[in-house]
Amino acid sequence: MSQNIFQQACLVQLATSCWQGSKALAPAIIESRFKGKESDWLSGRKFLVNPESLGPIKAVVARARTFLERSALPFPVKGLTLVPKEMLTRIDEGLKEIKDEFLAEVGEFVAGYEDERDIAEKSLADLFCGADYPIDIRPKFRFEWRFFTLDLPGRSRILPAEVYEREKQKFQAMMEETREMAMAALREEFAGIVSHMAERLSGEEDGKPKRFKSSMLQKMHDFLDSFDDRNLFNDESLAELVVQARTIVSDLSPEALRENQKLRNRISSRVGKLAHAIDKTMEDLPRRKIRLAA
Repeated sequence: MSQNIFQQACLVQLATSCWQGSKALAPAIIESRFKGKESDWLSGRKFLVNPESLGPIKAVVARARTFLERSALPFPVKGLTLVPKEMLTRIDEGLKEIKDEFLAEVGEFVAGYEDERDIAEKSLADLFCGADYPIDIRPKFRFEWRFFTLDLPGRSRILPAEVYEREKQKFQAMMEETREMAMAALREEFAGIVSHMAERLSGEEDGKPKRFKSSMLQKMHDFLDSFDDRNLFNDESLAELVVQARTIVSDLSPEALRENQKLRNRISSRVGKLAHAIDKTMEDLPRRKIRLAA
């Protein structure tokens, strides 16, 4: 594998935090006060606010993670994602939009924070403790990211020769792991989209063909549109299957599939064959984990 992968890509680190809104309780308190029974506010932990009030914020964070997974590639160091250079602007702008949603949801929560605290005081009774509640809650929420590059360690006066050789081997192993993870991720994502599409096209509900939604076809187009940029490691086997998929869904509409049963049957057959071919490529993937420790 080329050691110059970072001439074609960089890394992004997304850092988020969300106030948990709960605090652990000693098992003795749960047992003595509630005889082992849980309540809406007590389940080994006491909820400082209604968990649903934090749900929208956590949902935005989850959407940001999903956005990165679908737009970039995995990397064998936790918290880092590999971003093809052609996708940098799209990812940066996408994260900016999601951050705006995050800040809006945080603003909604902050606006109702005192009310949530009052509700908790009534619900928790003597287990309520004002010290559990930050006076300024906003700093408990964070959403930020940064891009940076990585390269093979260069010889220097700092690293002894044996350390340099060890770090060089570790870096090369990490790059090989990156290649394997990236290929696996693209194949698995594509397999999931195609298999779901095949299932909807061939399956029935109450004796009628299953509904084929526009969002399913859009998901396929999104993958196909970004594939060339994300295929950093030139997975030729997958590229051939992507060409077949483009031919199948070209000029295809959900309306046509719903109204023309012959067309649906024909597309179902082709998608089924494509799903089988993708499953075969999954068998060729290596499953190896590297060790980055010295």
